[in-house]
Amino acid sequence: MQFEELRYVCQQAALDLVRTRGRPLPPTVVLPGPQRTELLTLPELPGEDEARHAVLAQVAMDRISAESIPCWGFVAEAEVGGEDTVVIVYGARRHAPHLTASRFAEDGDLEGFVPSEHLDPTALPFLHPLQHAVDALPTTGGDVFGAVDPKRAGGPEPSGGGLPILP
Repeated sequence: MQFEELRYVCQQAALDLVRTRGRPLPPTVVLPGPQRTELLTLPELPGEDEARHAVLAQVAMDRISAESIPCWGFVAEAEVGGEDTVVIVYGARRHAPHLTASRFAEDGDLEGFVPSEHLDPTALPFLHPLQHAVDALPTTGGDVFGAVDPKRAGGPEPSGGGLPILP
């Protein structure tokens, strides 16, 4: 998996969430792992940045650090320019977080995603624990994503089907 493929995985996760969860879309952490990508929904994510930071710090410690997951994504519904939008932020070890978004179409699906761009370091500070966790993982050498991609890591092929969504 390359960094650009991480963007695609996160976009697919957003599309899956829109199809299976409906609106309002719950904030969700995307955890690409060696066997499968998991979507960890956070329906009770607090509204204040400091409290959100604490919740995501716990997710980072429990999942990213404990399982040595070198990349992450975050999907949430937001209002951007007066329109309902799905916002995706994704990052990886040695790769600054990026941001992309898609508006909701009239039929409830998502329109095309805008090109991704670097996330301003001062924006969305509650996501910093996710990036700090992947940056703190020990270097294994080679491709940052080698441990995530079974084809590169020599592991088994992932099973087919949708992305598992954990409550």
